[in-house]
Amino acid sequence: MQVKNFLLKYLKALQIILVFSLAVIIFMVIYFPNYTKLKKLRQTNDKMEEEIQQIREEIKELKNALQKVGTDPYLYEKFARDELGVAKEDEIVIDIEE
Repeated sequence: MQVKNFLLKYLKALQIILVFSLAVIIFMVIYFPNYTKLKKLRQTNDKMEEEIQQIREEIKELKNALQKVGTDPYLYEKFARDELGVAKEDEIVIDIEE
């Protein structure tokens, strides 16, 4: 009788362990793909945040340059000389090709 009770307790403990193990496996099968997907999305989000920051800095620089174009006459002269090849009176333009 004692052996039978021992076997019943052993089988019950084994059954509990089996059910618990099965629950853990099911949890991992459901949770793990979502975890990896979340990790990839976070990495993508971090990359996008960096790109957004770079674009904001570029916009800031372009706004500053735009302000200078409207107020700095030196830029008009530089553009006229470099891009259009305009020279002041009594200047000789020498075009050196690189």
